[in-house]
Amino acid sequence: MKRIALILLITMIATLGLSQYHFYVVTHGGPADPFWAVVVKGMNDAAKKYDVKATYLAPVKYSLQEFINDVNSAIAAKPDGIVVTITNKEALDEPLRRAIQEGIPVIAINVPDTRDALKRIPYLCYVGDDEYLAGVKAAQYVLSSFKPKRAVIAIHEITNTGLLIRARGITDVFNKYNIPIEKLNITINPTQGVSNIRAYLTRHPDTDMIFTLGPVGTLPAVTVVDEMGLKGKVKIGGFDLTSNMLKWIKEGKVLYTIDQQQYLQGYLPIEFLYMYLQHGLIPVGEVLTGPFVVTRENVQKVVQSVNDGYR
Repeated sequence: MKRIALILLITMIATLGLSQYHFYVVTHGGPADPFWAVVVKGMNDAAKKYDVKATYLAPVKYSLQEFINDVNSAIAAKPDGIVVTITNKEALDEPLRRAIQEGIPVIAINVPDTRDALKRIPYLCYVGDDEYLAGVKAAQYVLSSFKPKRAVIAIHEITNTGLLIRARGITDVFNKYNIPIEKLNITINPTQGVSNIRAYLTRHPDTDMIFTLGPVGTLPAVTVVDEMGLKGKVKIGGFDLTSNMLKWIKEGKVLYTIDQQQYLQGYLPIEFLYMYLQHGLIPVGEVLTGPFVVTRENVQKVVQSVNDGYR
């Protein structure tokens, strides 16, 4: 009878689908942000597939202190694994090294520790975009379409390291072909952006390519090109996905945008942690989810992916 009771208990536990592992995903962006909502969907889909529990923590509004508090809360819960964005490597260095020393495996997503390999936090692997490569891919795509006479990079956050790395990737490619290119501070204010871009095109009428580094910069660029009647004469490229960006690509107002496929940044780390704990398997180094170039040729498939909640 005892043996039968034990078998029944095991069967009930299996039926209930109790999670074998509990993972925490801690990021600097809250799930109310459409970008991170897709990351959360990826996390939940992977957790369901592998029958694990996954908890998402993030500040409602970005705050470094709240973010660090969330990381410490995740560590204190002694989970089976932590997934985290390394948005401030100095602030995260101590808590994440402590977690790793306590035997908690860590995977970085979205933003890596960019320090030398011997100095960086020893997480298992990184899943996300490569900003420099994204800039390179953007420039290469433009050059595969046409050779600009002059180009400008419209930067909406001039102190944003990620944007500057994107700009460096673009500039390095164009410099190889001796194509004049320079950076232009357009600020995050759309009205100021319109004014700055219009002034630049007036001073440099030979400019036929505008690189924007995010939707905030793409809007004023599209506005100026429309207002000055330069559609077809001045091309525009961008980064990240919005409904407007996809619409402009379909209309021919924007040549391309660079996508980092953030669903994979939520899904893959959960899968990797499960495989690591179950079988000792883990990718080595970086697993790049981007850059993925969205163009008029593949935009419809991307639109469907957005509608299905995967972008």
